[in-house]
Amino acid sequence: MNPERVAAEARDLVPAGPLAVALGGGADSAVAAWSVAGHPEVRCIFVRHGLESSAALERTARAVAAELGIDVTILDAPVQEGPSLEDRARRSRWRAIDGAIRDGETVVTGHTRDDQAETVLMNLLRGSGSAGIAGMSRSRPGVVRPLMGFTREEIRTVAEDLGLPFTDDPANEDRAHLRNRVRSELLPMLEREYRTGIAGVLARAGSLAAADDLLIDEIATHIPIIREGNVVMIPTAALATVPTAVASRTVRMALRHLLAPYPGAAADVDAVLRVAGRRADSATITGALAVTLEGPYVVIAAREPDVPEEIQIVQGRPIRFGAGAVRFEPAEGLPVRRRSTLLLDPAALDGGATLRVPAPGDRIAIAGGSKSVRTVLSEHGVPVRRRSTWPLIVSGGRIAAVVGIRVASWAQPSTSRSVAVVYERGRT
Repeated sequence: MNPERVAAEARDLVPAGPLAVALGGGADSAVAAWSVAGHPEVRCIFVRHGLESSAALERTARAVAAELGIDVTILDAPVQEGPSLEDRARRSRWRAIDGAIRDGETVVTGHTRDDQAETVLMNLLRGSGSAGIAGMSRSRPGVVRPLMGFTREEIRTVAEDLGLPFTDDPANEDRAHLRNRVRSELLPMLEREYRTGIAGVLARAGSLAAADDLLIDEIATHIPIIREGNVVMIPTAALATVPTAVASRTVRMALRHLLAPYPGAAADVDAVLRVAGRRADSATITGALAVTLEGPYVVIAAREPDVPEEIQIVQGRPIRFGAGAVRFEPAEGLPVRRRSTLLLDPAALDGGATLRVPAPGDRIAIAGGSKSVRTVLSEHGVPVRRRSTWPLIVSGGRIAAVVGIRVASWAQPSTSRSVAVVYERGRT
């Protein structure tokens, strides 16, 4: 096995911009780092999980980076309690890496052809669709896997020939993990008794499925997914008018926003589509996500919404508030075209006005009296899950406006001068 073949393939695959190698301490990631060490802008990232083998793997990762003359970033990402340590560690690792990636950086991983074969076979066992059978893409925006044309044994040989330090993670021998059982039991049995070169066959099957998968992805991107913090919404009419494969892919894209980097299980997708098709009133899926209908949308939401803190109002720039943004602009010459735009007396914003969420007992002044903010939100069809995080404008201890819905009687413009309050919620 000639190391130069690995380096040449890496040069063909990696983009011209900055690179971040996911360095785990094993032979595969060590060779991946070596293969791009001559790149003009490259660094390594090691994720510290705090597991039994983490210290040894970190020492090795640091040694590899030092030998190659590459800076290494160490990220802390403890693995939370729960089932399937393998899945929890993988989720934690990718969340940490995604959060640390700089603008324009591409992640380089050490996945091999054997990893691809194991992934395809595991997804077949789980009953995955084309996305699962396609396995891991060799190259996609933000991630490149330059070693997937080589076997794990070939890459290990390259690491040994180059004298690169590496450590075998003892967790890879734990038969409690599905991938380890597939690697050490199922694939060798298939190789021995059914098909020589089964790993290559599975990897090719993944490549063929990937072509179909890309087409489904392209069609699915035309269906809008509205994102508001820890909530995503999909128009039910759009899901009803496309083939099931496309609707399922759209749901997976939506779930990925909430379960990153994973798109949910097949049972999760089926549950969302049943609610969207009005075959079920609601559902609870992976991650304790609640699936409900709200008007023309199927909504997938965490049960406990993120509550934004009170923030000082600064006119002239958008203010991020929870899942949306509130803008304050001069209203002269600004046509009011949307229900979410209100006109406010500029004096109502004097003296340290703030945005905050509703509190128990909040009331807004109306002609002849006042009305409960909770009632105002209910009358305007705001879903229950949104009411606790809806933005209010508060000035001098009084509620000047329920943003996007109502202006208090005392805060309405009394002259030709007014401020337009525009409320925009997130959309993907």
